[in-house]
This record gives sequence, C-alpha cells and structure tokens, in this order.
Amino acid sequence: MIELLNVTSLTVAYGRAQPAVEGVNFSVLPGEAVALVGPSGSGKSSCAAALLGLLPKKSSTVTGEARFQRKNDGVVELLGAGPLDMQAIRGREIGMIFQDPSAALNPVLSCGHQLREAVRQLKPPSKDEDAYIVELLDQVELSVLRCRLMTAMPGQLSGGQLQRLMLAIALAGQPRLLIADEPTTALDSITELEIVRLLDTFRRERNMGLLFITHDENLIRRVTDRSVTLPGAGGRSGVRQLGADAGAMPVHNKELPPVSLIEVSNLSIRFADAEMGDPAITDCGFRLMQGEWIGLIGPSGCGKSTIAKWLSGLSPAAGGTLRCGDFTFPATAPSTTIRKAVRAQMIFQDVLASLNPRMTVRQCIREATPDQDVGRTEDLLQAVGLTPERHGRLKPHQLSGGERQRLAIARALAAEPRILICDEALSGLDVLLRSEVVGVLQRVCAEKAITVILITHDLHLARSATDRLLLMEAGRIVERGSVEKILTSPESDLGRKLVATLELRQQ
Repeated sequence: MIELLNVTSLTVAYGRAQPAVEGVNFSVLPGEAVALVGPSGSGKSSCAAALLGLLPKKSSTVTGEARFQRKNDGVVELLGAGPLDMQAIRGREIGMIFQDPSAALNPVLSCGHQLREAVRQLKPPSKDEDAYIVELLDQVELSVLRCRLMTAMPGQLSGGQLQRLMLAIALAGQPRLLIADEPTTALDSITELEIVRLLDTFRRERNMGLLFITHDENLIRRVTDRSVTLPGAGGRSGVRQLGADAGAMPVHNKELPPVSLIEVSNLSIRFADAEMGDPAITDCGFRLMQGEWIGLIGPSGCGKSTIAKWLSGLSPAAGGTLRCGDFTFPATAPSTTIRKAVRAQMIFQDVLASLNPRMTVRQCIREATPDQDVGRTEDLLQAVGLTPERHGRLKPHQLSGGERQRLAIARALAAEPRILICDEALSGLDVLLRSEVVGVLQRVCAEKAITVILITHDLHLARSATDRLLLMEAGRIVERGSVEKILTSPESDLGRKLVATLELRQQ
C-alpha cells in the first residue's frame, strides 16, 4: 500500500538551543491511526506544526523530509513547500484539531460564522453551503444544538462542544490526513470517549489517515494501530503505564484537626445571556476543610469552572451565603470582598490565555510574589520542574503545553493562597510529570495547610490525590462522599456512568 505520509529525519530547532525534535521517522498509511507519543515538552506539537508549515520562519529551523501523497496522486514535500502550496494543502488535504479549541477559534466571532467561513473556503464544489453545514454538524453529533451553536460565541460553549465544532471545521475540506493534537486533554471522561469514537469512525469510513498526538496510553490502545515515541528530556520514554503513578503519589497531611475553612450555602449563579443555554449554578452547597483535597468532577459544561471563578472573585453570584470563620457574607458580595475573604488562587484550564504573553517566565512568577523575592521565584520554578537557566527567559508561547501548566502552578503558589483551585491544571502533563507535579503540590500545600480543589475528569488522579469528591451535573451537586465510596457504590446516575466509563477505558 502506498504511504500517505512518510517523515524522515525530522528535526526542529528554535534559535541556538538544543533541537526540540531531532531525527524523527514515521509513516502513516491511508485509513491508519498512528500515535505520536512523548512526555510534555518532547516536541509532539512542534512535529505537527512543522508538517503544516505553521512554525515561525525567523525563529525556527526545520530539516528533514516529509513526503505527502495528495488527492490528485501527486507527491509533495511538505517541509520544502512554499506558502501557496501549503495554503492549498491545509484543510483540503491535511486537517488539524488543536489541543485548545478555545485558542484556535476567534473569540469575537460567532461559532456559526467561523464554521461557515471554513465551509465556504473548503467545501467540495458539488456541495450546497447551507446543506453542507447541516451535514457536518450532524456528523459530529451537534445537529440538536445547531440553532444555538450558529449564534453562540466560543466562550458560550462547553469544551466538548467546541472540540466537536473544531472537528466539523477540520473535516469540511474532506482531508486525507487528520492531525489531532491531544484533542481530549481538557474533556471529561464521558465526552472524551465520544470524541475518540467519532475520530475512529471518520478515519474508518473515509479511509483517512490519523496522526493522534497524546501521552495517554489508554487512548493509544483504544484509538491507534501503532505508536511512535519521542524521547523527552534525558531520553525518558513517553509511553508509560497509566496506573503506574497511582500508588506512588505522596500523601498530603491528614493529621490536621478538622477546621472548617469556608462553607457555601444555596449558591446560585445566573448569566445575562441565560437564553443561550449557558450553564447555571443552582442551589449548591459545600464545605471546605483546611488542608484537604477535594475533587470536583462532572461533564463538560456542568458548571465546575463557574463555581471556581466565583470562589476566586472573578465572577458574581446571584444568591446564597458564604461563611469564612466567624464571618458570614452574602454570596452576592462584591468580587473584591469574596477574593479577600476566601484567598483563592486559580490555575486555569486555558493556561496560555491566563499568562501575559509579553512577560518572561521569571516575570510571571515575580509579579505574583508579594515581596517580589528573586530567590523565591527561582525556588518555585525548580519546585514545578522548570529550570531557571533554561526556562527563566522564555515567553509563555515558547513553552510546551505542559510547561505552561507548570508555570501557572508556580505563579498561583507565589501568591500564598489559602485555597488553590486546579481547573484541569494537570491535564496537559504526561503521567510521570503529572505524578511529580502532584507530589510538589501535596508537599507545598501540606506545609502551609492549603486546601486544594481539584477539578478533573481523571478518576485515577481523583482516587489517588483527593479526600472527597463532589459530582456535578447541570449546575447542581448530585453526589458527594469519599472517593472509595463513590467509586465502589455510586448512588447517582452520573456516578454510575463515570464508574462505567472508567472500567471501559481500562479494557
């Protein structure tokens, strides 16, 4: 069978630094799914960007060969192709789904406008524009939300809905090869399986090649036919057993006396554009104890991040009460009051958008440090696995997704919070680095009795790192209890569905 893509000796370097990718070789056949695997910072995304000609010409050097079989039976050398050739290839011949759909979409244009723009540019000549949009949305299982989606802005959709939209845009040109760069990283386990199922269906039905970038071994087994491993720093392999870190995580301080830190009652949050169907929080109540780790789990769009933003003083509430120690406030109090009372720092799911693009790594952390202590900045960098010499002068866009998440963790800790909210903050890390970062978080938080809210869709991580779980669905807390109780005897429909999904992923 003729190879769809053949990559030989691919090397990517930035400036005079050590190459981010060196001597990579792999091929993809029509209808074949190949996993590109490696730890955070190993150059997986750089490989994909190099193949599509998306790397900056002035600050990067790409060598090697990447021969691609086009629809017209011609062969093109991707690494040497000019701008006009690549413009004809992107979308029509090779589609791509990015790790962060919210960053790939224009935040000030409606989703419908952006989908229509892609269809207008890429659709086959025989297709009617409106009919083709309906067809694409039906294929990615968004037809029920079509009216809402066409007028909604990207910030008004859940992560799963955005990723389905990105898939529709990527398929608009009927490409022969689809590159999926960690497309399920920020999705809950239920939505993750749905996206994976769609990708597998499309590549089989269309005989489309799939280059699947990931560090999740369970996904490799479920989605791909074979894998290519990129070594990380020090030659560490990117393929590891998912459960290998579960029992090795350090235990946080469970000897603290049970001291109530905050108590929230009857919390409700409404949005001005509620008619768009945005998630709302309804009659939620919970208590956080000092120094505990609590997992907040639920489907994409159920309101987890909405609660986190309110606790951080970043969005207002419509009703409820907040008790901090001997003081009780209305949940509708000004954001500055909530922020000072709770003292929560949030590590956002969209890390790149939360970092100042003009600041270096050192400046990002030093800005959040109360006394701007240079020594503390260096210590925090090393604590999260970043070296001051290598990373200190870099800008956020020069870091990998995993490195940016570690920077965000260090910046949050620099502000000395009482509560640390990790909104999928570990999702972009490979298994080994995730274990290392959790260990750092547990050690630092135990020393200072920091309470951690871990928003995650990874039940393995929740089981090994948290004391209690709160399960959310449609803006409500539907179940709460210890991790083992929920995982062994779930009482809610959501709990049973999550446990079933966990068992399915382990098959």
